[in-house]
Amino acid sequence: MERETDLLDQEPEQVGGGKRRLVRVLSFILWGAVIAIQVAGAIRNPSLGNYITVGMFLLLFVAVNLQMLVVQWASRRHWRSLAVKLRGSSYISDLHSLPNRNYLLAELRREMPRARAAARPFMLIMISLDSLAEIRGRRGNDFSERALHSMVDLLRRITRTSDFIAHLEDGRFCVVLNECSQDDVWKYLRRVPGTIAVSDGHRMFEVPVSARIHEYDMESLYATDVLREVEDAQPLRRKEQQERHWTEAA
Repeated sequence: MERETDLLDQEPEQVGGGKRRLVRVLSFILWGAVIAIQVAGAIRNPSLGNYITVGMFLLLFVAVNLQMLVVQWASRRHWRSLAVKLRGSSYISDLHSLPNRNYLLAELRREMPRARAAARPFMLIMISLDSLAEIRGRRGNDFSERALHSMVDLLRRITRTSDFIAHLEDGRFCVVLNECSQDDVWKYLRRVPGTIAVSDGHRMFEVPVSARIHEYDMESLYATDVLREVEDAQPLRRKEQQERHWTEAA
């Protein structure tokens, strides 16, 4: 996926640019040689016809290179437009280059057969920053961006490298815990706070966090169904006891 992202970041002349530059150099050399021959002929045999011929070659040279510049400009513009569209529909989120929803679905399609073959279900945990759109309206984009970055930093700290984190959209994240029991899920959730503390530059504010879980039931055949199950699950409740922990909603 890093290779795909690198290609999107490059201009069209950078992709296979060596061959294009070689063709341009050879083209200039050939054009220079032809024009030099015509100019030398006009100098040896000055006549109106030779001058007109040299002028026509110069005009043709300018027209061809101008056309190349226009095509190159149009190609760059089309490439950038295509890159923007591909970023939204490819596998990488703009947030910390995390896997996005498409990447998560592809990962689920790989993981589901493994889970069925090994009879070891995996768990999905959806972590959401609640009311992020409302918070963005009140506090601004900078505040919401800091909240998202804080959430990413937290998830990366508490998630094993063998597991999988994806950014679905805006303030929603999904974690795939492989070969994980219910007890392991609750241990993981104990490390997820009920709020994320974010500063607006003057004071700290608590952004509420919600969590949903779903265990792959070994029966669903489509990754979209598995993801929909966790998206439609009831959010867990946060209880305050001697140790703060998540419990299933009543």
